[in-house]
Amino acid sequence: MDQTVTEEDRRAGGLTIRNSDRMSGLMICLVAGLALLASRDLPYGSIGAPDSGFFPKTLSVLLLVFGIGLSATSFGSNVEKVKLGAGALRVLIAAVALCLYAFTLDAVGFVIATILILLLMMRGFGEMSWRASGLIAVISVALAYAGFLQLGVPLPKGPLPF
Repeated sequence: MDQTVTEEDRRAGGLTIRNSDRMSGLMICLVAGLALLASRDLPYGSIGAPDSGFFPKTLSVLLLVFGIGLSATSFGSNVEKVKLGAGALRVLIAAVALCLYAFTLDAVGFVIATILILLLMMRGFGEMSWRASGLIAVISVALAYAGFLQLGVPLPKGPLPF
């Protein structure tokens, strides 16, 4: 199959990936490599007595093997172009927002950060009204907060007293 990006592809907008298996395999390898790097100082233990590094290192190696396999098989397969449009951009924005949520949770606090991420997801991606998004976000966070308190799970407070 022809792998060239045509003028029609360019006019359609978005991003065209010529070989999605190869790109996916490389991204899986990147994630696996980063996970291996992050877990390098954790003790591995053994199968009989696993330590804190057993799970992340084992999964990282498995991911790496599957990523290499996916990339390698992409060279012998027929290539189909994949068009990425606005939906792919939404996924990227959601992933970045969730990473920002994780990094700012301690400073901002559970209540504020979770209300903001829920508002973004419901208003921005679910196209709900501000009133419905706000109401659902506040009620959801209040219920989650109460549930975590009942379980004795400490939550980041941030600037709020609770």
